[in-house]
Amino acid sequence: MDNFREWLSDNLRYFMLGGAILLIVVVLFFGIRAFMGSGKGDSSKDTADEQVTADNDQGNVPSSPANDGETDGKKDANPMEKANEEITSLIKSYYTALGDKDITTLRTLVDNLAPADESKITNAKYIEGYEAGDIYTKKGLDDDSYVVYSCFYYICQGIDTKVPALAEFYVVKDTDGNWKIDGAAHDDSDEITKYEVSLRQDDDVKELKAKVQKQYEDAQTADPALAAFLDGLGEDVTGSAETADGTTLVVTEDCNVRAAASSDAEVIGGLSAGTEVVKKGENGDWIQIDYEGSEAYVHSSLLEEKTE
Repeated sequence: MDNFREWLSDNLRYFMLGGAILLIVVVLFFGIRAFMGSGKGDSSKDTADEQVTADNDQGNVPSSPANDGETDGKKDANPMEKANEEITSLIKSYYTALGDKDITTLRTLVDNLAPADESKITNAKYIEGYEAGDIYTKKGLDDDSYVVYSCFYYICQGIDTKVPALAEFYVVKDTDGNWKIDGAAHDDSDEITKYEVSLRQDDDVKELKAKVQKQYEDAQTADPALAAFLDGLGEDVTGSAETADGTTLVVTEDCNVRAAASSDAEVIGGLSAGTEVVKKGENGDWIQIDYEGSEAYVHSSLLEEKTE
């Protein structure tokens, strides 16, 4: 799965466009955590046991406790709730536009949509579409904001089974009274980041993560083709790691350029799809190139040999 992890780490901005944090996507459950433009990761290994709840007054909200009149005396001051109609419409429209690569519509839904994200959408591979599922909210830092937890599915190229996933957004009301996804929330405010991280310790959030994780595992068990696809996603099918030094390679999609041959190495720049580079060497699954006069590395899965 190392190839897939690198592929995903270099494409997380696409998955998490609009300030969304992908809490669960395939094997990266409680793994990579990336903010818009930050390139930061979180390797915390929280665990959560799936709980079955049955409070008919609160529907299927994951946090709903069995209402037996007995508690441990602690009440969640900010419980997870089903999203209201406006937030639900916003998130569903977002996934529809994302799947359609509709930049014009996305600009109306996402505040501070970066040009780099627009490029990732239009050049994206592997993912054919998205489908929104259940959407939940917790109160934001003020009355005009929410933290949104969106269960959704992404549709892999050539695979029938949809892949369950879970994303987190920070949604705010603009000056016109419209709800929008804050695309720069984590760049502009450490307070928002810390607040969202603290909410992930709530039992209802942990339970929702566990629920989606199980759905993901069940999807792979039921569809071996999906499991094989995810296992092979990001592998070097073009054989760039086997080419000779001096070979001209082409970047297959927008990607990071790193200072060393590791997915944890510093990101020193980026390359757009279609850019040609010359192979200087290799280190494991990494291709050494020259980047602005310095030694740099790109994962081999993101390069292919140039053909005439």
